[in-house]
Amino acid sequence: MFVTDSADAFQHLFVNTLCNMLSPDQAGAFILVLANSMQDDELRNSLKQELGANFKAVQSGIRRGRLDITADDLAVFEAIEAIGIDSLPCWQLQNTAEWELVYNPMRALRPVRVSNESIDSIKQPFDENRFNFNKPFLQPEILWQGCWHETQLRVLFNKFPFAPCHLIIVPDPDMQMPQYLTADYHNMMWSLVEQQQLVLPGFGAGYNSLGACASVNQLHFQSFVRAELLPIEQQKWKHAGGDDDYPMHCYVSGSVQGSWALINECHNNNQPYNLLYRPGRCYVIPRKVQGSESVAPRARGAGWIEECGVFNVSDYTELESVSADEISNCLRSLSVASS
Repeated sequence: MFVTDSADAFQHLFVNTLCNMLSPDQAGAFILVLANSMQDDELRNSLKQELGANFKAVQSGIRRGRLDITADDLAVFEAIEAIGIDSLPCWQLQNTAEWELVYNPMRALRPVRVSNESIDSIKQPFDENRFNFNKPFLQPEILWQGCWHETQLRVLFNKFPFAPCHLIIVPDPDMQMPQYLTADYHNMMWSLVEQQQLVLPGFGAGYNSLGACASVNQLHFQSFVRAELLPIEQQKWKHAGGDDDYPMHCYVSGSVQGSWALINECHNNNQPYNLLYRPGRCYVIPRKVQGSESVAPRARGAGWIEECGVFNVSDYTELESVSADEISNCLRSLSVASS
């Protein structure tokens, strides 16, 4: 079993774990629960009272110097104080032609970590001294861990989510593997996404290689639950059998072996890439290395979700002001020439 055996049980576990995570001496937990609560009104309302009380308790602890808080969490908490907890709304979606814009102000507060560093290789050694998913202080953020088809999985909440039921899946965490995909773990994720459709319809996963805005150099995937097609999955695109060119070169394979061949080619060419796993198919998207000056400013922090056509914005007015052409041009600026 992966996490739970039904969609209802998953939702119950998701909400209860968030609620139980809150503690008067854990600023990081407050930030995570607040950010996750903003996915929709129902979730926000179910956690609103607990979040309000916890905010005051954490605020008091910080002011009195009683909390052991990381620099990242302190900066985020101070930003929330400045905005006001009640002034942070739930996510709001705007369709702009074929693209999606999501007003998600908490996402703008996340630390960039290695997703903003210049790199010359998409394979870097794991460094236990840098942020990773084995850190003891992350224990409260674990939703579930166990064995799935002979692979140990650790499933954590995403602290700054940008997709529904957004989770981090870390395979065999004790092996301390860098963010460099292997055929075995690619096969595992392909199978997991396919098999979870019976439990969580709409379950999918994304992957950012190093150099493609992965923020943590430890092997991990990002899962979500979304029944609706992502913009990249629309039938209008040539890679889906349609007539229109997607703004980025995108390769879609309906087999685990075929998609691994595409990924392995990226590895052989030291080519940063992003992936989307959906049932029975994998989208492989080579892209310019992070930090490239030729990339449009709005796309410089782009990962798999942006390359799939969903852009998060932190300014509400951008829901109306950002045009479909601007999004298309952002994606074109990330694209690399096809081989």
